[in-house]
Amino acid sequence: MFAISPTDLNWFTLLKNQNLNSKINLWTPTPWNVTRLPEGDRLYFMLKSPIRKIGGFGEFIEYKNMSINEAWNKFGFRNGCSSKQELVDRLNKYKGKHSKDDRSVLNSEIGCIILNNAEFWDEEDFKDLENYNINFSRYIVKIKYFEQLDTLSNDLNYSTKKFELIPTSTEKLKKARLITERRGSGVFRARITRAYSNQCCISGDKTVELLEAAHIQPYLNNDSNHVSNGLLLRVDFHRMYDNGLIYIDQNFLIHVSPEVKSNYYQSFHGKKISLPNTESFAPSKEALLTKKFEYRNE
Repeated sequence: MFAISPTDLNWFTLLKNQNLNSKINLWTPTPWNVTRLPEGDRLYFMLKSPIRKIGGFGEFIEYKNMSINEAWNKFGFRNGCSSKQELVDRLNKYKGKHSKDDRSVLNSEIGCIILNNAEFWDEEDFKDLENYNINFSRYIVKIKYFEQLDTLSNDLNYSTKKFELIPTSTEKLKKARLITERRGSGVFRARITRAYSNQCCISGDKTVELLEAAHIQPYLNNDSNHVSNGLLLRVDFHRMYDNGLIYIDQNFLIHVSPEVKSNYYQSFHGKKISLPNTESFAPSKEALLTKKFEYRNE
């Protein structure tokens, strides 16, 4: 089974820009009591008018009813809002309530559709349902379930091809590191978080806000976004990895530079990273080798 739900563009954009894609809250202004979607099935995001295209999906975890206070304390920015006040303001807008007294709103219940490993696609990758033989009326305001074949999933471009290093000159590599807008970054993060079961492959930390999808060979083009060219790292380990303070060898063992004086970080030296459950998603040994030459060991 899969489902489609109309999705607010502001919610979608904030989560995409903040690289938050796991344990996110697709909240609803009133309780919807979603019960029909099995855990792990996809809920696709139908971006509201004027876009009216599918912009991505998340994997269903569970549904809960919560007050705004509870939802903000539990999910924070993963509510797709930059503050609790913004969450209140959006709820007021949906309910048509303009009172300055937000106390009753804070205690009212909202529905919380909790999703994992969400893919937020780039605009050029949005999908028009007319091309997929899926009927979703513009008059649907909540959610629609489908028992039919998920034809959208046939077009997600999951590569089975082994990752190959992308040829590059030193100058191109320098430019690549300056890129901030990277095509496919939302999909890359989703597939890395899924591959590594939403935990840092070095520390095991599962704090969503601290986890980042790291490229092994630095990003050059969309071919760089292969799962085997990625690691899921906590933000501090990501910075250390990119700056040559940590190196992971071809046996997946961690090497911590002598420049790092912290006993905490040195405690990971010689340990093995956690690998994806799917063997074909394991880090490319060829890509890992390229980082050895950036490792600061002297």
